[in-house]
Amino acid sequence: MKSFVESFLELIYPEKNICCVCGVYDEIIGEKYICVDCYAKIKKVTPPCCVKCSKPMDLGLNVDICKDCAGEEKHFETSKSPFEYDGLIKKCIYDFKYYNKPYFYRFFGSSLISYMNENNYNSFDFILSVPLHRSKMIKRGYNQSELLAKYIAGKSNIPYVNALKRTKKTSKQSSKSKSERQKNLKNAFKVKQSSQKIKNSSVLLVDDVYTTGSTADECSKVLLNFGVEKVFVITIAR
Repeated sequence: MKSFVESFLELIYPEKNICCVCGVYDEIIGEKYICVDCYAKIKKVTPPCCVKCSKPMDLGLNVDICKDCAGEEKHFETSKSPFEYDGLIKKCIYDFKYYNKPYFYRFFGSSLISYMNENNYNSFDFILSVPLHRSKMIKRGYNQSELLAKYIAGKSNIPYVNALKRTKKTSKQSSKSKSERQKNLKNAFKVKQSSQKIKNSSVLLVDDVYTTGSTADECSKVLLNFGVEKVFVITIAR
């Protein structure tokens, strides 16, 4: 059954052949929800990149892991992202989160599904999303990560579980240093006791952006402590 948000989105943005970025109509757009011209402007994450967090790395380096991941333990197995957080994709994500454009989840979700299939990144038992604090959810009206996670779950036939809860109202992460982000997120998440079925499982955690990895890592640590066997991460961009 479709959620109220999903049904509402179909009313305000029903046409699959309209580019969600520039508004042009083209029959070849289909379920990609973006035109060829706009898609060409988006920077993709391409090899070589860190095997742990997908950070782009310089050619010629004899390592497969970046300095950040080598110098600090990450609790997730790996984090993958199809796009670089720059230019057009950065603007689209900002609009998605802060300018009341929840329908962008279709373009982002479709892109993530294609990327996952192309990279065989789909062997998970459950799909989870990074939660918003209740106050922010009320203000925004939707959780962008949840919309993405449910889209992926529906297209991949992997069950979505609303397992994580944000217990602490954190301040905005984007303006903080890595250490400040980590401090800001400490004890900010917990796993709902109703989510016992995710114990001893492999889960995919969905979020919008990977920057320092603090959010993904804190969520992963909480999930592992709860009894999840392995946590994998995917974001739109990094």
